[in-house]
Amino acid sequence: MWLSLLFILILSGILTYIILRQTVSQMTAVPLWILWAILMTPPLVTGATVTWSKQIPPLPIAITICSICWLLYWRLLSWRRSKPRLSSEKAASIEMPAADLNRTLPEITPLPPDVPVSPPPEPTGDVARPIEAEEEAILRTCFAWNVFFLEKIEYRPQAVLCRGKLRTDADNAYQTIVHNIEELFGERFFILFQYSLSTGKPFFALVPRPQQTQITRSRRWLDYAVMGMLFLLTLLPTTYFGAALARLPQGDIGDILVAGLPYALSIIFVLGLRDFGRYFVAKFYKIDTTLPYFIPLPFFPGTYGCLVQIQSPIPNRKAVFDLGFVASTLGLVVSIPLLVWGLVQSETVPLDLKSSLFSFHTFDPRFSLLMTLLCKLALGSQFVAQRAIDLDNVAIAAYISLLIITINLMPLRRLDGGYIVHAMFGQKPSAIISQLSKIVLTLLGFIRYRASDFTNPDLLFLAIAIALIPAIDEPALNDVSEINSWRDALGVVILAILVSILIPVPTVLMQLLNV
Repeated sequence: MWLSLLFILILSGILTYIILRQTVSQMTAVPLWILWAILMTPPLVTGATVTWSKQIPPLPIAITICSICWLLYWRLLSWRRSKPRLSSEKAASIEMPAADLNRTLPEITPLPPDVPVSPPPEPTGDVARPIEAEEEAILRTCFAWNVFFLEKIEYRPQAVLCRGKLRTDADNAYQTIVHNIEELFGERFFILFQYSLSTGKPFFALVPRPQQTQITRSRRWLDYAVMGMLFLLTLLPTTYFGAALARLPQGDIGDILVAGLPYALSIIFVLGLRDFGRYFVAKFYKIDTTLPYFIPLPFFPGTYGCLVQIQSPIPNRKAVFDLGFVASTLGLVVSIPLLVWGLVQSETVPLDLKSSLFSFHTFDPRFSLLMTLLCKLALGSQFVAQRAIDLDNVAIAAYISLLIITINLMPLRRLDGGYIVHAMFGQKPSAIISQLSKIVLTLLGFIRYRASDFTNPDLLFLAIAIALIPAIDEPALNDVSEINSWRDALGVVILAILVSILIPVPTVLMQLLNV
């Protein structure tokens, strides 16, 4: 067995290094081997534990290790961003005749003569100026006073901040200013329209674009090959754990496949569909992303789904909303019916008071309002008070998928819920909601821990791991324009589903349903 485990670790290590080299090597100055070592820590710890103690690490410990490693990985990835490299053609200064500096652009009203003009500061040290002094006059002509009244220009390393007052609709202002800047500067800058976290006022930021690299056909085929290999590598542990859940840890290959594939295919399908939905939404909005790479785990549940890494800025808050909403909705509309079907195939057993979130053969769904209603719907009179459920393999896969989707629906950075809340309320309010959600989830975990006579810290462990995720998300290019009302309504619906999963069943409803 240890030879098979060693082979899987070596193969996963090679694939992890290839993926990091193709995706993030140009995004950070952190040495690649450090990022690789952080991502490989969970499987290496698991492999060492299985080799020495012949046991898989307990799930709370595995979740804690994975959370710490992923948090450290994202921190390092955003800590030392490599400076964007501009091509010589785009980095060259714009040379225009003096007559062209005073020309009137489409949809621009000339600036009043008393607009204050602050000379740009001289560069200090090795800080590169995004624009030259003579280009500032060209930039000022892009801002009409009746669209966005430009008050001052501030210089940051590799960025230009244009502060002023918004005089028209945010969408119209962004489209007009972007059109004007691109008319004069081409595609030299990313143009961001955001709210200041300190003053709450909108401002424009011009960030030089990095040098674009064309992906060759051979590299694209390599990406597809890596994606296929990771899928097969994910199929191995999920099939093994599916067979173990079916109480068939050993046997010939045919018996293991028959017992384990229902679980493996179910969880891969649900989580894969969710992340492929995010991938196609990104393609719709022309956002550069990696392919959906499956993540094999050497411990239960065998996979966390897919990894789709966004590699270019998100254009607006509508795209931010759709990235989170479509992925979560696809996961929910598949996992919930699959869970009901699996529950129909399941049986009820006597209730164990020490049952936890991961006691699949004595499963107590009363910690969740939605789970209780689904179990009552599927099992009817079989599911009553003092009874638990021996989950079928498909039901286990759907339940684990629903649990992972629930975690991703938390309004935190880089999670689906974080995208949805950010798009609905903006960057600063979403950060406040994120902090409040961490507190509420921790309180729910402590309440469940106390209700179980301090024997089941599973939800409390999960709340602590989630609390490590940063609250503030990265803004979109146009982070000022709001989403429409029907997206707001859909966001409220999916957040209500999240609440129904997290809150326990009220006592009155338990008595009414006889559960």
